[in-house]
Amino acid sequence: MTGAPRIIIQANPCWEQWEEIAEAVWVTALEGGCNYWMDYIHIRHLETSAPYAKLPEGRHWSLKDGGDIIKNFSIAVHHNADDWPSSTSEVTEAKSFDVITVGINNLPPEIKLSIMNPYTCDIDAEIADQIVQTGLFGSAVYG
Repeated sequence: MTGAPRIIIQANPCWEQWEEIAEAVWVTALEGGCNYWMDYIHIRHLETSAPYAKLPEGRHWSLKDGGDIIKNFSIAVHHNADDWPSSTSEVTEAKSFDVITVGINNLPPEIKLSIMNPYTCDIDAEIADQIVQTGLFGSAVYG
């Protein structure tokens, strides 16, 4: 044997659990986890990957509502304005739920396990930041 045995764990959360996880990540990220690099997010209210996901008149998609997030609506994340003389942000296009699933899948196994376990699910600002950055960029780009 050339090293310690490896155990791979698969998680299959139900949609209600995904709503809770997605909401916890985005709320935590927006309230402090990503503030040091993210300038703002533009939500594209009419664009969604689910054609059945129609909103009532006057209602808009929200990154603070897990039920909305899993509909995978389009977002444009403006970031890094502090590093440009003109205060012009870079813009990265993404989908609300894809950011969460890709971000979690790119985390180290021990963090992924703690997030996906419903009894230990603890998403602090640092973890939310890691999820959003890896979901948007493929890896942590800032801080």
